[in-house]
Amino acid sequence: MRVRILSSDSVRAAIDMPVAIDVMREAFGALAAGEATVPVRVVLETSHGVSLFMPAHLKERDSAGVKIVSVNEGNAQSGLPVIHAVVIVLDTLTGCPIALMDGTWLTALRTGAVGGLAADLLARKEAATVALFGAGVQARTQLEAVRCVRDITEVRVVSRTTKSAQDLAGELSGVDAISLDDPDEAVAGADIIITATNSSTPVFNGALVGPGTHVTGVGSFTTEMREVDATLVERARVIVDHKEAALEEAGDIVGPIRDGLISEDVIAGEIGDIVLGRIAGRTEPEEITYFKSVGNAVQDVAVAARVLSVAEAEELGEIFDL
Repeated sequence: MRVRILSSDSVRAAIDMPVAIDVMREAFGALAAGEATVPVRVVLETSHGVSLFMPAHLKERDSAGVKIVSVNEGNAQSGLPVIHAVVIVLDTLTGCPIALMDGTWLTALRTGAVGGLAADLLARKEAATVALFGAGVQARTQLEAVRCVRDITEVRVVSRTTKSAQDLAGELSGVDAISLDDPDEAVAGADIIITATNSSTPVFNGALVGPGTHVTGVGSFTTEMREVDATLVERARVIVDHKEAALEEAGDIVGPIRDGLISEDVIAGEIGDIVLGRIAGRTEPEEITYFKSVGNAVQDVAVAARVLSVAEAEELGEIFDL
């Protein structure tokens, strides 16, 4: 079989953030319309981390594949990325693998892109100030995506390590960027709040979130992790990427349900429902909105299919006979 191998550089060359946001719009619309098959992802725990196996099939585009992603927190001590991933694209006619591509950057890109889509659908049009919790790759792509859909003029970065927040703030151009140690100060008056951390406890006080604020949470992906508190969830119009997955994996939502503070009805709908026009996004200017994403394989396969299409047209990557 002939397989096209695409490095991180090739993936970056094949797709940018604005295109990725459009791909997410199509992908989540397909998911909400029942035009995508996404089996429950397989979680394999090891002695040093966890590996996730995430398959999907987009029916209309007839694109299929699987992402394998590993999260090993100890990698940071060795100077390695915490997250490693690859995506395998399948030929649906023959079942043969036709592409193997780096999935680490693709994961960050597609996660950022759905955050950008959420901001486009839920944040106020005049939103200009971002409070960003986290300073890693995920935080960077979230901010990049939001800047694609809103005219952001101020960014406040909060990170567990002050230096990483200072470094990110120093890298940003075209905005007033500062690093802050005080979460309350970061949240005060922010139009958009983004959490992209691996925290197991809320990173800010939900009672301090002002009317009209949009919040996106992408860091927590287990029931024992919480980046936002129950107060924020209770106050907000809650939209998720996929309801079934959120109720299985999103500790920010599952925790308050388990504690008897809210019910499943707190979830107003999925982002795909907004894309399809089934439900409204923001219903009033003063409403607080909260988008929670735990990630879905439909994102990976949709982006991988677009990358492969461009790679074939522009002859990116290397082809190997296996």
